[in-house]
Amino acid sequence: MALIDNKAERFFQEKIIDKKLVQQIKGNLSLPTYLIEDLILNYKDDELSLAEIEQLLNQQVVKSKDNLKLQNQIRQQDQTIIDKIMVKIKSKDDYQVQLLNLGLKRVKVDHEIVRVYPNLLENGFWAKVQLSYLEETDEFEIIELTPIYSNEFDLEEFKEKREKFTDFQWRCFLLRSIGIEPLELSERKKLLFLSRLVPFVEKNYNFIELGSRGTGKSYIYRQLSEQSILVSGGKTTVANLFYNMGTKQIGLVGKWDIVAFDEVAYIEFKDKTAIQILKDYMESGSFSRGQEEIVAEASMVFLGNINQDVSVLLNQSHLFKPLPELMQDIALIDRFHFYLPGWEMDRLKEDYFTTHYGLQSSYLAQALNKLRELDFKGVIDEHFNFDQQMDVRDKRAVKKTVAGFLKLLHPHGKFSRDDLRSYLDIALEGRKRVKEQLIKMAPFEYEETNFNYLERQSGQSFYTHLPEQKMNTGFRRELANPGTVYIGQIIDGQTFALLKLEIKMKKGQGKLIFTGQLDHSLKKQIRKTFLHLKNRKLNLKLKNKVERNDFYVKLVPLMHRVTADISNTFLIAIYSLLNNKSVPKGLLVTEKSSLYRKVKADFVLKALKVESETGRVKTLLPLKKGNIFVEVPNEIIAYVPRFIEV
Repeated sequence: MALIDNKAERFFQEKIIDKKLVQQIKGNLSLPTYLIEDLILNYKDDELSLAEIEQLLNQQVVKSKDNLKLQNQIRQQDQTIIDKIMVKIKSKDDYQVQLLNLGLKRVKVDHEIVRVYPNLLENGFWAKVQLSYLEETDEFEIIELTPIYSNEFDLEEFKEKREKFTDFQWRCFLLRSIGIEPLELSERKKLLFLSRLVPFVEKNYNFIELGSRGTGKSYIYRQLSEQSILVSGGKTTVANLFYNMGTKQIGLVGKWDIVAFDEVAYIEFKDKTAIQILKDYMESGSFSRGQEEIVAEASMVFLGNINQDVSVLLNQSHLFKPLPELMQDIALIDRFHFYLPGWEMDRLKEDYFTTHYGLQSSYLAQALNKLRELDFKGVIDEHFNFDQQMDVRDKRAVKKTVAGFLKLLHPHGKFSRDDLRSYLDIALEGRKRVKEQLIKMAPFEYEETNFNYLERQSGQSFYTHLPEQKMNTGFRRELANPGTVYIGQIIDGQTFALLKLEIKMKKGQGKLIFTGQLDHSLKKQIRKTFLHLKNRKLNLKLKNKVERNDFYVKLVPLMHRVTADISNTFLIAIYSLLNNKSVPKGLLVTEKSSLYRKVKADFVLKALKVESETGRVKTLLPLKKGNIFVEVPNEIIAYVPRFIEV
């Protein structure tokens, strides 16, 4: 890894910093990392020791608690301070200057200074300021101003320097630049860390990370760049976030590259229209206020904690449960491009922070800002085909995520197909995580979707899996919801087709209602079986349920087309629903398996938990709660072929 330090010194000599020095000073100064780094490098030119630099910073950086004492000192004698300065236009010839920590809202400044530094009129910046007091007018005046940051950046030069590093070296160097030591991280964990940077390089990118505390979720949005703002949990307004109708001023989304919400569970919107405006903005990058259509480019980041084991959350609820109730709006959630699984991120311990060289944070922030202008979204279509089930939002989300990784890791535009695949895999996973929860939250509005893709050159198909689906969460994880059965069919001895049958019931008059698009033959089989069920002699409890509810049936094709008779499957699913008992996932049906035909012995179907006793087959059905099994009602056994052990 020393080779990376050597290359950093050779190619980014003026733009790197020893991150160990930053950690040593940071603990004693309540300042963002990018500012501390700029100050260290500024004073290092004066050949001062680290202790001397720290002493100077403690003397010059304004602390809000000392503002009145410092104001009094300036009245006695001119002082040089370090503070954040902002300028507002009051009239054509009048500027209102604010020094935030010093607590001064009206400071006199020469118009030439504002002309030379126009960024003062935007979000302002940190600067070394020499202040004087004018006794005759009782005003403070800025005599001299020197920005802490350097505004020099050449994107083409940055691309050329990137090319001097191998892909592995650049990935590690980029992680060190945000303070993380990559040596012990898996490739997956490196990409998860870097995904936090995608909102910096992609305009109008909607990102969410929910997970454990202490994993550094908010660190990067608070410490890395002057281009991002972190809004802590609490009340926020439409005027603050989007547009103030009174002052005619655009809100945060028009002033920053990133608007990040920390502790999102505690966010409150005073105005009930805020969520609708937020949905509009997250979808199109624009919103309406009054008669104006306003366009902005800020990415939206939502950060929060999960206060229970994620396996419990997955089993009992959904992964967006930690959001405030107002934000658990399925249309809003559908607009998220990427869900980072925060439960996979470790708590940041001392050995997680690098002690090597990294890019100066303010320089990196400028690079990220300029990289927003690059466009890599068309690259995926050149090499891969998405599954046809993916909708426009799914594809757009995945393309934006992949484009973000390419900007970060290959700004020079040179990458392999394997590189592209690794970014595509994690992008699909991040969007699939959103879609899976939407299906949980609104199963009749959102269809089960395959996030698979085909590599054009090889013709090979690839499948997307979510790691959390493999968690050992106990027996209940193996059960589908009552009324849900997965059907598998082997066609011509070689092709495997998979279908999900889902039935839900709501109070009604015993009607059968189909949702979504269904194959005509399958629909016909279901109707015939439902009529057969209604005409049978049922016990009073089941009879009442059938007559007093409507049954909503949804068939979701997962792989290829199931052509088998699914009458048995429907019968099992509806009895599962009526008895509120779950059926394990994994039902195998063949062309010869039918409720209305005699089944040959060599054709079997997997459906329910089975145990063999003295040569006989005993069909068992698990109860919804706990690892308890009961016998399947006789109504099923009489009409279903024999079972084999699952």
